[in-house]
Amino acid sequence: MPGGMHASRALRTLALAGMAVAVCAGPAAVARADAGTTVVGELVQAWPETSLEGQHAGESHEQPLTFVEGADGTSVRIPTEAAAGLDVGATVEVTVGGTTDDEAGESGYAPAREVLGTEVLRAPRPAATVPAGSVTNQVTVVLVAPAGGTPDGTALADVVDTVNTGVASFWAEQTGGAVSVGVTAAHDWMTTAAGCADPTALWDEAAARVGFVPGPGKHLLLYVTSRPQDLPGCSYALGQVGTGTTSGGRLYVRDDLASLVAHELGHNFGLGHSSGLQCDGAVEAAGTGACRTAAYRDFYDVMGVSWDRVGSLTAAQAQRLGVLPAAATLTAGTGTTTAALAPLGAGAGTRVLRMPTAAGPDYWLEYRTATGRDEWLATDNRYRLDSGVLLHRSGALPDTSLLLDGSPSAAAGWEADLQTALRPGVPVVVAGGELTVTVDAVTPAGATVTVVRTPGAAAVPPPAPAPAPSVLPGSGTAASAPAAAATAPSAVAPVPAEVPAAAPAAPAEGPAGAPDVTAAAPVEAAATEPAGSSWTTPALAAGALAGLGGTALATRRVLPRLRARG
Repeated sequence: MPGGMHASRALRTLALAGMAVAVCAGPAAVARADAGTTVVGELVQAWPETSLEGQHAGESHEQPLTFVEGADGTSVRIPTEAAAGLDVGATVEVTVGGTTDDEAGESGYAPAREVLGTEVLRAPRPAATVPAGSVTNQVTVVLVAPAGGTPDGTALADVVDTVNTGVASFWAEQTGGAVSVGVTAAHDWMTTAAGCADPTALWDEAAARVGFVPGPGKHLLLYVTSRPQDLPGCSYALGQVGTGTTSGGRLYVRDDLASLVAHELGHNFGLGHSSGLQCDGAVEAAGTGACRTAAYRDFYDVMGVSWDRVGSLTAAQAQRLGVLPAAATLTAGTGTTTAALAPLGAGAGTRVLRMPTAAGPDYWLEYRTATGRDEWLATDNRYRLDSGVLLHRSGALPDTSLLLDGSPSAAAGWEADLQTALRPGVPVVVAGGELTVTVDAVTPAGATVTVVRTPGAAAVPPPAPAPAPSVLPGSGTAASAPAAAATAPSAVAPVPAEVPAAAPAAPAEGPAGAPDVTAAAPVEAAATEPAGSSWTTPALAAGALAGLGGTALATRRVLPRLRARG
């Protein structure tokens, strides 16, 4: 993640893994790679992520793991940066040299091989269609104690129940029923000869023993024991990076938490993280180098920190999956556009304003208040998040949704600043001057926003992402590391005991960098003010929100059954 966070993170502490989908591997198997060996297989990327308290403290992985996986299941790990420009799922021919040192190898993964040359033999196959009338995403659950581990007492029925209830409900509701998740096979504890150092071998051994056959919409979910927590190479979770909701794929988790599994499936479906864009005293400052991308730093979204409130998908993420309802979306045109937004969690009505730009990325406005699935903003807002209008920007992997800070602080205050809603009556200029966004009025029933598009504005595009699969930006683009916020006692619940012991320690009161809920900070008006109160600008004070009382959001969410997800 960005400056001000630890520059080096041991991958053994990484948590919610991202996922790359394995289509059929190439025609030739990957042999044991010696210096100068040419290997042929599918390019597979597995995304390790930071433990829960690490996410809260603002930490992130440095990069995903990248493998060339042969048809017989053997694989060779290569440095992720050497795969820049190659598509996940492509069949490639790679000439590898000797081993090279990297953080993953130091943390117990099989050593990476130096890449001397690459050639794409076949482009990724398009995702197949799941048969109509079936569960679109069939999950095979296996409880596994890898080499060196022992079963931790987790019951198979509990993991199956987590998938069939919390995870299934979440994805069904977020996709309007387009994704239906269900466990179609379940297998109790087994001990494998393979360990976590070679994830391909671990997945393949479990698959062979239970008869799992990969295919469209088929997922192999291993629950990997937490005993001991520091098993070599074992991340908190790990999975494959997919290309769509029908890709299928493999993943493992080391905690029976619906939000963890839901996050991993999001990567399986092709989503990256819902992250935060923080700029020094500005909402956006493209090209200045005074900004950072902070992985996970969208506490509202399952693809962000994904704490026990899980969070609905941002509009940018839903659009990426192709499940954003057209009826819920208004697109800003030329000139001036004024829109009335219903609360995101309410159930119907216009919930999203999309703002396309000449430079490419779309910007999005959505209103989050203590309504429906967002009621926790008033009842359990432990991180003192804002109710209000949020501004997002679409991105590319690894950060496919970026939450912009609508009330930006100086870099020195970044760590403690989780208040991101746009402030009513304050115009915000983004997209290099092309768009000026103003929140005109906010009430518990809805918000009114105005967007002015400047004709012929010299749009300044954001920094271009590296070709996928890209190296995950562990430190963003911050010009300098901001000072870490002082840790103060807070009301945040302790992190789960299941978090790997190797994870960076955090105060029992809550993660480092989380603001003290007793400290002075902007208060979310919609969650705390009496019913009928509002923030408004003079221009819209007289009835501008008339008629909003009956509008709401189309997509509803169910909070999964959780133990203590941080």
